[in-house]
Amino acid sequence: MVAVGHRIAAGVLLTGACWLAPAAGMAVGSADKPPNDPLFKYQWQLRAIQAPRAWAVSRGAGATVAVLDTGVAYENRGKYRRAPDLAGTRFVPGWDFVDGDAHPDDEPPPEGQSHGTHIAGVVAQTTGNGVGAAGAAPEATIMPIRVLGPDTTGSPRNIAKGLRFAADHGADIANLSIAGASGAPVLEDAVAYATSKGVIIVASAGNDGRSSVSFPAAYPKVISVGAVSRDGTRASYSNYGSALDLVAPGGDDQLDPSGERAGDGVMQQTLMGGPSTFCYCLMASTSAAAAEVSAVAALLVGSGRATAPVEVRSALLSSAKDLGPRGRDPEYGAGQVQAAAALATAAHVPGQGPVTKRGRSSPATWLGTLALSVAGVVLAGGLAVGLSLARRVRRTREG
Repeated sequence: MVAVGHRIAAGVLLTGACWLAPAAGMAVGSADKPPNDPLFKYQWQLRAIQAPRAWAVSRGAGATVAVLDTGVAYENRGKYRRAPDLAGTRFVPGWDFVDGDAHPDDEPPPEGQSHGTHIAGVVAQTTGNGVGAAGAAPEATIMPIRVLGPDTTGSPRNIAKGLRFAADHGADIANLSIAGASGAPVLEDAVAYATSKGVIIVASAGNDGRSSVSFPAAYPKVISVGAVSRDGTRASYSNYGSALDLVAPGGDDQLDPSGERAGDGVMQQTLMGGPSTFCYCLMASTSAAAAEVSAVAALLVGSGRATAPVEVRSALLSSAKDLGPRGRDPEYGAGQVQAAAALATAAHVPGQGPVTKRGRSSPATWLGTLALSVAGVVLAGGLAVGLSLARRVRRTREG
């Protein structure tokens, strides 16, 4: 067990919202006809990344995304309940590296919302069920891996174990919503191991608003993701720098451009106040942005047009919507991820796609972002990792 003060912290930028919607028939939707999920109209990020347009080609079926986080509300067991809006989402067995068992259930802090279930929803919320919100890759499979406690902290060693587990158990994409100011050898080794096994790793740039990308996002083999607001400008909290690869919608919880008092964040279902109480919450952070990129990676892998890390990276970066100065730049990297454009690009790359999957059941992508008002110091093998993550919480809608 690693003592408090010797742990890596993760965070969530959440805005509480509770809205329960009645069930209805399945209607996943497309560019012309949106899904029948009642909160889809507030999910501006899905349109911004071209998710509805991409669903005509791929919805992520056949791709597995490992969500390394605080766990996921994926099962009914004892005091735990499966999130109602994950009822139709596919899951494969994961692992709990915090408690050391086969039940990576999510549990929120006493006063606040959970992170892992929200991130899983960004990727693959059950879509077209007439309930709540939609996910960006609704037919992707989620592998829940718990490496963080309810306080959103965890040891670098457990995070590394989680990444290795994902690589060894067929994940195609691994979502890592954790950020540290410095790297840790045990985590760097795990990144190299997972990449060697064909895992696509996506991680958040961090939420300190500083001019350097956090770790593990800063490792060259990881796809690093920053956040933009609804107007396409860099979110004030989003880290940036030469190591930044892409940006995706993260939002700004201080803004309400729609006038709906819903905030400018990413809305999904998650836990609030207990392991069986749910809300639809807004997250404004690079965590949500990274999860969106992981979802687009799942669309690519599911389509068969790009499956290897180098193929997926190329498709994502070469098809991104250029923002800021022309060409790649420190604030936006290659630009904002675009799902439909990435699929089209992958379809026309010589020697790439459609392709068959490699002999192993799948690689793994890393997604993540954090946003929590936590400042900590991590000592991993004598290496100090400084953390500073932003958290803002505000209730928006009751129901």
